[in-house]
Amino acid sequence: MSRFEESGILNLLSIIPDHPATRIMHITKDEIEFVEQIKRFVEIKNYEYLINTLDRHFLRDIEELKSKRVSIKYVSLKQRRYVNMAKLYDFVFVTTIIPDRVLDIFLNRIHSHIRNAGNIIFLIERDRDDKRYRLYDLLEKNYFVATNSIDIFRDYEVVISKKMHGWGG
Repeated sequence: MSRFEESGILNLLSIIPDHPATRIMHITKDEIEFVEQIKRFVEIKNYEYLINTLDRHFLRDIEELKSKRVSIKYVSLKQRRYVNMAKLYDFVFVTTIIPDRVLDIFLNRIHSHIRNAGNIIFLIERDRDDKRYRLYDLLEKNYFVATNSIDIFRDYEVVISKKMHGWGG
């Protein structure tokens, strides 16, 4: 059974404006339903999609999804950079759990990969107020603003925040 409702994923993708040359990065471990939906979306819209997986097995499982518009690579949260090229992304989806002990470092590092006024979108388990408040605090500390929650999924809360342009890291 899927952890994320398909209609919720489509609703979440609807926040992405119809602009040319939009780039989407996805930090995932094994959320195949999200990967497949975003892949279909970017191919219809002619966008660019980078899947950064934290799981080498999942990397092998999704290798066939590579295309002209879709790149896939393994990353470790310990890496200094999550992208090899100097590309900036408009939207970064984080659909896996980033451990509390590295969340601050992760936000600091991911900041440099997001275009000014770009968005980072986390999915966190509902009823985890401690996690949500810590995430809000760390987003602000790492120069993300206009942080809000969106109620789309039954078991997950969507937290979206915008990279402050002209300030910070």
